[in-house]
Amino acid sequence: MADIPLKPRRKPVQSRSRVTQNAILDAFVRLLLERGYARLTIRDIVAIAGVGLGTLYEYFPNKKSIAANCIHQRFKSVGDLMLACIESARGKPLAEMVDALLDTVVALHTERTEEWSALIFLERQISDEQAYRVLYRHFVGIWGQAIRACAGPPRDELVEDVAYVLHAAVYGLLYQTLMCRPHAVGTPEFRRQLGELVHGYLGGAM
Repeated sequence: MADIPLKPRRKPVQSRSRVTQNAILDAFVRLLLERGYARLTIRDIVAIAGVGLGTLYEYFPNKKSIAANCIHQRFKSVGDLMLACIESARGKPLAEMVDALLDTVVALHTERTEEWSALIFLERQISDEQAYRVLYRHFVGIWGQAIRACAGPPRDELVEDVAYVLHAAVYGLLYQTLMCRPHAVGTPEFRRQLGELVHGYLGGAM
């Protein structure tokens, strides 16, 4: 499986191309919820997306490529919103920055929780070690940017370690909950528990 190309064959530069690619990805997610990854087929996807088989293959070489791109886009949306939140909270104390980020991340995953749950399970089926490492580095980097954007940031040598633990804590609790108890993610109790976990760590680390 390692030699299967996962990148789209064609990047959607024009708006029409972007609409076509999004239709394919949306159809994939819909079928993933209805049938599961193993049972859905390329022909199912084109039927739901309303595109030709040849058109789909202009964008994606296979089903795994579509799955990988769905997952990539979802995580990219998380990172983009986190970066926007960091800019909005720039210069605030670390505790306020963290709460703003937690609110942003939880709110995003509260929307369409069933889709998030299915995609996270799927990520564990198709992602390899390198993909996990790249994903972790990306989000640890974002948490590092958040820490450095705060008023009175900690010593620079602490930033990477603190960022790593923050990401591991948030990622671990959020995604384990989405897999095992997705209904709980949108509750005040979950947000309280996540906040206590993160702030409890920061209270000892800083």
